[in-house]
Amino acid sequence: MPPPMPDVTVKLADGVREVTVEISGADDALSRAEETAIRLYETAVASSTGGPRAGFSGWALNSDTERSPEEA
Repeated sequence: MPPPMPDVTVKLADGVREVTVEISGADDALSRAEETAIRLYETAVASSTGGPRAGFSGWALNSDTERSPEEA
């Protein structure tokens, strides 16, 4: 039996780091997933030793939110 499909998947990426958070079974799944992804991303940035790679000096956060076909 395959694992259950998450209710929400949130991805944050800046060209160097990528954080993906999947949440299932929560009433406020989207806000919880976004908050968790941001918290993990901030931890990753704070613990990294270098800045963005060359060519990524103007990078920006990107957040993609996708709904399952059943919710459309």
